[in-house]
Formats: sequence, structure tokens, C-alpha cells
Amino acid sequence: MVSLDDVVDDLYGGPLDDFVARRDAAVRAARAAQDRDLARRIGALRKPTLAAGAVNLLVRDDPTLAGTLRDLGESLRDAERSLDGPALRDLGRQRRALVAGWAAQARRLAASAGQPVSAAAAQEVERTLTAALADPRVAAAVAAGTLTHGTEHVGFGGVGSGGDDDAGADGGGADGGAADGVGLAGDARTARAAGADGGARRRASTAPGRDADAPDRAWAARDRERERREREAARARERHERAVAAVAAAERDLERVTERHDAAATAERDATTALEDAERESAQAYAAEEELVRALADVRRRLAEARARLPRVDEQLVAARTRAREREKALRAAGRELDRASSAAERARDQERRAAADLP
Repeated sequence: MVSLDDVVDDLYGGPLDDFVARRDAAVRAARAAQDRDLARRIGALRKPTLAAGAVNLLVRDDPTLAGTLRDLGESLRDAERSLDGPALRDLGRQRRALVAGWAAQARRLAASAGQPVSAAAAQEVERTLTAALADPRVAAAVAAGTLTHGTEHVGFGGVGSGGDDDAGADGGGADGGAADGVGLAGDARTARAAGADGGARRRASTAPGRDADAPDRAWAARDRERERREREAARARERHERAVAAVAAAERDLERVTERHDAAATAERDATTALEDAERESAQAYAAEEELVRALADVRRRLAEARARLPRVDEQLVAARTRAREREKALRAAGRELDRASSAAERARDQERRAAADLP
């Protein structure tokens, strides 16, 4: 019998394209096994968004992610509670570097799984991981690897306190806890002051020759001064928190601007290289064209010269053929004359032999 955990692990660890089909198949299998409650719970599982699916893949690929989210998140919240500006800046840089690296890895994993992540979804991945560092409950949800949608931390400062469920739910965080602590401490001090004030007033009322209202005015002045210092301290803490948040925001802006600048510089270098390559290829093409034009001009010149010589050559060919025929005729006539002369000579020799034979 398949358990709900097995179905959840299969659904949220697999591709998104066939999530609904695999979920419906699991529902049918549970119904076939007469487990209506399991079928209902499986049917209630929601398909993750692209960003949530990428985060789920990242969690399954990196087993150390959950521990890093927990440890770094606690360090960030401790630094914010203690108003440790240098620690906040160092931890903030570490957080941004980790989030950027995790987001890039999530995009690569999603692309390998056939579910490429758009730029908007990639930003949602970064916001979700940043929220996990700010809120332990989000970190736990991310570590479970069953996110269905991205999330974003909304609150004052770079991270929330995440000290308990109420603080995480209402966005109070460290500020809310600090404010409560100040209030409790102020109430205790007020109670002690009231008791001391009553004793002083009683002593003053029994002292002869003294202004009975003087102790009251002194205690009231001290109370006002204490309240003033507390208000100034609270305002100073708020200013410091705003300054820390402003520094973090400025560093984020600087990183974004630096990334855009680096991307623009890279694009410019690529464009310059492409332009140089195009100019070099253009120069080579022009040189090849000029060489071909010169070769074509030479061929045309030689063709014109050949065409100009052609009539004379034809005349010379005709004359040569005529002379050859005439010489052939003369040769045949000379051959006939030679044959006649040879015959006459042979007859003469025969006559001379006969005459010689008639001699006594």
C-alpha cells in the first residue's frame, strides 16, 4: 500500500509537466484500494509553480541547504536583535551570495528537468530563499521540498526575528520583542518609582519647614527625563535600523547595478569583437572581389586578342590548306612523270640489250 508520504515525494520530486496526471493516477489507485481519505488528501495536493518546483529540486539536490538556511537565518536574526551593524553587513553579503548561487543552481536543475525558469520565476526563487532566511517557518517549508508557490518576506529591515509563531505571523519580529521588553522594563521602573515617590512624599509631608510639593516636582522631572531618554533611545534604535536597512538596500542596488554594468561591458566587448570580425571578413571579401575583377579583366583582354587574331589565323589556315593541296597535286604529277621516265628508261635498256645481242 502506497503512503501519502511516498506520493508527495514522487509528485514534488518529479517533473511538473505531468504532475496532474500522476496525481490523478495516485488518486485512482487510492480509490481502488478503498482508501477514500488517502484519495481525498492526494487530490488536495496542488501543482507547484515553476519557481516553487525549482526550489523543490534544489532542496532535493543539496542536502546541506536546510541546515544552512537555519544557521544563517539564526545568525541574521541575532545580529538584528543586537543591532550589530558590521555583523549585519557581513551576514547580508553572505546571504546575497548564497541566495544568488542557490537560485542559479535551481535554474540549472529546472532546465535539466525540462522545466526552464523564466527571469520572473528566477526572481521569485530568490525572494523565496531570502524569505526562508528571514522566517524559520518558511525555512521549514522550503526544507520539506513540497512548496507549491513562492513567498516573500514582508517586514521592516533585512530579516525578521522569527522568534515565535506570533512574531513571524504578524511581522513584529525583533522590533516587536524589543518594544515589549522596553514596555515591561518601563512598567517595572515606574512601579518602583511610584513606591519611592510615595515614601518620599510621606517623608516630606512630615518634615517641618519644607515645601511639600518639591519632592513631587523632582520625581516628575526625573520621570519626564527618563521618558525622554527612553524615547530618544527608541528613536535612535529606529534610526539605526533604518540605516542598516538602507545600507542593505544600497548594497543590493550596488550589486544589481554592478551586474548590469558587467553584463553591459561583456555585451560591448562581444559587440566589438563581432564588429572587428565583420570588418576583417568584409576587407577579405573586398580583396577577393578585386582579385577576381582583375582576373576577369585579364581573361577578357586575352579573349579579345584571341578574337582579333582569329580572322588572320583563319586566312592563314585556308592558304596553308590551298598550298598543301597544290603541293599534293604537284607531287602526284611528279610521280606520274617519274613513272613514265622509269618506263622509258627500262625500254631503252631493253633495246640496248637486244642491240648488244645482235652484234657479231
